[in-house]
Amino acid sequence: MLHAQVDRLFRAIDALLATLLLAMVLMVFGNVVLRYAFNSGIVVSEELSRFCFVWLTFIGAIAVIARQRPPGHG
Repeated sequence: MLHAQVDRLFRAIDALLATLLLAMVLMVFGNVVLRYAFNSGIVVSEELSRFCFVWLTFIGAIAVIARQRPPGHG
């Protein structure tokens, strides 16, 4: 029972990581397009993408440590 709950928790963590990465990519891409096309971007997207990157790093480190694999060793 505990093993199933832990598996669900890590699936939720993986989903959160994917959501943060998607949000970061969309904000940066959208800001680049807006700056290129309209010569102005969304100011808050820079800060939010940085925020997503920091949390992506922290939560990703937790996921890697929980799987007991060093980064880069698949």
